[in-house]
Amino acid sequence: MMNKKILSGLVIASVCGIMAGLGESPVYADNQLDEVIVYGDKYKTDQDSAQVKPVAGGMIGTRQAVGTLGSKDVLDVPFEQMTFSKKAMETFSQPERSAMDVLSLSPSVRVTHGSMDTNLYIRGFSAGSGSWTLNGIPDMSHQMTMPTNYMDKIEVLSGPNIGINGVGIFMAGSVGGTISATTKKAQDAPILNAGLSWSSDSYFTQNVDVGKRFGKDNAWGVRINALNSTGDLAVDGTRDYKRDIAINIDHRAKRSTTNIFFSYDYDNEYGRSNTIGLGKLSGLPKVPKNTRNLSPHWSNDKYENTTFIFNHEQKLSDHLSWFGNFGWRWENYSSWLQQWSSRQLQDFNGNYTGTYTQMPVFHHYTYANTGFKGDFKIGNWKNEWLAMFDWTRFFRARDNHVTSANKYSISGNIYNGSFSPRPNVTWDPITDHFKSIMRGWTLVDTISSPDERLHFTYGFHGHKVETKNYVNDTFMKSDAVAPILGLTYKLTPQIAFYASHTENFVEGSTVSNNYTNRGQILDPSKTKQNEFGFKFKNNNTLSTLSFFEIKKANGIAVPNGDGTERYTLDGEQKNKGIEYSISGDLNDKLSYIWGVSYLKSRQVKTYKGLNDGREVDAMPKWTSDLALIYNPTDTFHVIGRLSYTGSSYIRNTASYAHSIKIGGQTLMDLGLSWDTHFGKQPVTLSAWCYNLFNKDYWYAAGGNNIGLGAPRTYAISAQFKF
Repeated sequence: MMNKKILSGLVIASVCGIMAGLGESPVYADNQLDEVIVYGDKYKTDQDSAQVKPVAGGMIGTRQAVGTLGSKDVLDVPFEQMTFSKKAMETFSQPERSAMDVLSLSPSVRVTHGSMDTNLYIRGFSAGSGSWTLNGIPDMSHQMTMPTNYMDKIEVLSGPNIGINGVGIFMAGSVGGTISATTKKAQDAPILNAGLSWSSDSYFTQNVDVGKRFGKDNAWGVRINALNSTGDLAVDGTRDYKRDIAINIDHRAKRSTTNIFFSYDYDNEYGRSNTIGLGKLSGLPKVPKNTRNLSPHWSNDKYENTTFIFNHEQKLSDHLSWFGNFGWRWENYSSWLQQWSSRQLQDFNGNYTGTYTQMPVFHHYTYANTGFKGDFKIGNWKNEWLAMFDWTRFFRARDNHVTSANKYSISGNIYNGSFSPRPNVTWDPITDHFKSIMRGWTLVDTISSPDERLHFTYGFHGHKVETKNYVNDTFMKSDAVAPILGLTYKLTPQIAFYASHTENFVEGSTVSNNYTNRGQILDPSKTKQNEFGFKFKNNNTLSTLSFFEIKKANGIAVPNGDGTERYTLDGEQKNKGIEYSISGDLNDKLSYIWGVSYLKSRQVKTYKGLNDGREVDAMPKWTSDLALIYNPTDTFHVIGRLSYTGSSYIRNTASYAHSIKIGGQTLMDLGLSWDTHFGKQPVTLSAWCYNLFNKDYWYAAGGNNIGLGAPRTYAISAQFKF
């Protein structure tokens, strides 16, 4: 049972947040006058992603894009979802830190920051590239640090949701939730912005943003974003060379909308990974100075990503539309000079050994969907429905047979650095590894009561999967049907209750390189979530209190007895939690975003009950983020942020029955922003300091691995608006 004091405290916090914004708000009554509807929206622009009055200084949206359910007011969404505007990304996300600093403002999200490696978790589950959609298309995301310079908004939908976002490869990476990004479109007013930034140690970034509409009624729009970054980062021996270009072309007509997006991303990183295994140690070694690089300076990740997305919607009548969407992505991981079997500590003096290899990987993704959506009435009850078919194909080629000549033994010390010189790389042949094809269908309907207080969503998603492993010469077929159930009910015009049941399907995930059974395909499985909660929204406050339980097949690492591990499925993982978020504006000078999460993650139904009740590795019970934005004048802004991660446990290879505890940490970031002019030229000057007090700390990195947190980092930038 969850601690009653914890539950009571969060409920009281939610009620206080709601009552603070109520004022003398109207309530529903049987003797109200007939409703008068005025069509118009002060905040609506020419962009599809326009928000109905965002809160927290314009950073948190109150209208949300919910996959197959369409665009909805936040009170009508039967899930926990948080929408971050372009302003939020510009405020919190510096080029070298990607979108992670924005996403972690959601109570569902936890982010760990190493030297260059950043890990993302949603509701306690690791969220890789399979967790992202781009312009509504799954599997179009980056495997490295996802850039934000061409994004207009970004949303976190918590919980498994295959029926909401459609079929996607690597569904194992989205069982905890989905991140949906929308690209920038040209606005009616021409845009020409350029920026320069610097961050520790000597990392320089240049970016440009150009947009213009043309043609009759400004029907056509072109938006181009480009970025170039290069230099040394705050951790010793880390370097990064990054560039991207993104082009968005859209067309809007009376009865149709079309969007075409193309992007190319390049990233070349050296000295990246700052995680290491404990090996047979029974505890944690002393934390090194946070500028220490645990990887050799020659370790290398070279990455290229090319993406093409096409979206079209055609209105056939006032109550019926047809849509078609297509996505294609080629991912070229041409250099992956990294750990093949994890580096392992040998003693408490910090000595370690390990093996590195050059193992390039190449991925090809294709996705397409088509369908119809519309609305009709039964009496005075409105029905909004959608019927969709979708299809996706994934293909991987890589170094499948690592030769002994391509295994480079290294040694080093976490306090003094690596002793091993850069190897003369041997390139093994690249051969086919894996192919998967998923075919799916979705049928969903939302019924709304005549007074719009009650919304009930129901439907089904079905799919078939064919998976071929060329290395093991295995072929697997599977299929499943997942229900979609959601309900929202407005207790007052500002307070809504919601409940939902959602599911996800893992087509048979592949064991990662950290285990001796690397490349093995695990059995398909389902993930199920039940959730309920309350939402409150008025003109300047948005808050959500959610309760959830997620059940999925339990993946567990089993020691081989020689310091290595194999990965297998055993029983079930159950994540139960409470999340609370509140965002708003206390007055015209102070805005805030706060989220807190309590998560209890346990293993159940394991073999002979051997691991029943064991905590899942690297899952802290408590996390919280608080951001305050103070505007002493209309042009000067001060941003403060506190991030708390509670203690967690990792596996103890020396004594499997007794986990190793890693203490929690609280980090503080501080930022300043000033809107001014250079002569007649408008410019915004910004300065940030991350990890303000330069805290040295370990974080849990999964398995029996620990990571060294990123050091204090400075960043300054100038954004020019021409």
